[in-house]
Order: sequence, then structure tokens, then C-alpha cells
Amino acid sequence: MTAVSYAPAPRTVSGRTLADVLREDGPLPVARVRAIGLRLLDALVASHHGNLHPGTVLLHDDGRVALLGPAAGGPAAGDLISLGATLFAASGGRPGPLRPVIEDLLTADNPELAGPARAALAAAGH
Repeated sequence: MTAVSYAPAPRTVSGRTLADVLREDGPLPVARVRAIGLRLLDALVASHHGNLHPGTVLLHDDGRVALLGPAAGGPAAGDLISLGATLFAASGGRPGPLRPVIEDLLTADNPELAGPARAALAAAGH
């Protein structure tokens, strides 16, 4: 009998991490930071990440945003704080109309703030 090992086929990933984008292109426009923030909040609501930072945020060439690394279920307050720090870094420290949302995220002590944070991000800049 021959043993056969099956492994998932490697998936081609087109895009760069947020860390690479910031290093190579510099800070992002506030509108792009806002869009990334909304997508990241959706991802965090779907699963607790536990290690969110620019190096674990994959920006696909087609505009999708993905989290690299572990997922453990439901957002934690620490994820929201990390999101605030990540968005602040993405804006180059100049978040403009996103500043109040980012400040709220940086002081989040309750994972239930994900919903209000999403609403505030959606409304910012409009």
C-alpha cells in the first residue's frame, strides 16, 4: 500500500502588507485609511485576531483586505486598540476626520465598541 499525503495547494496572493505599503509608499490618504479600517472592523467582528498590526494586514491588489495569522473568535478590546494604532500609523499620524474614532479605539476597554466604531468610521469624512 502506498501512502499519499495531501496538502492544500499554495494560493497565489497578490498584494502587499500594510507595513510594506507604508515603508515603500509612505502614509495613505485618509479616505483609504477609512476604507481599510472598515474592512478590518468587519474582519475583527468575524474573528478575534490577537495580533493586529501593519505587518498582519494584507492589502490585496483588488482592494480586499485580509488579516494574516490566527483567528480565535469575536473582537477583543485589545484588537480595537491595535486597530486604532494601525490606522494612526497608516495615516502617518495625521488622521484628520478619523482622529476621534482612532482616539476612541486607542482607549477601547470593551469589545462591544466594535459596532459604534464601525458606525463612526462609516460616518467620518462624509
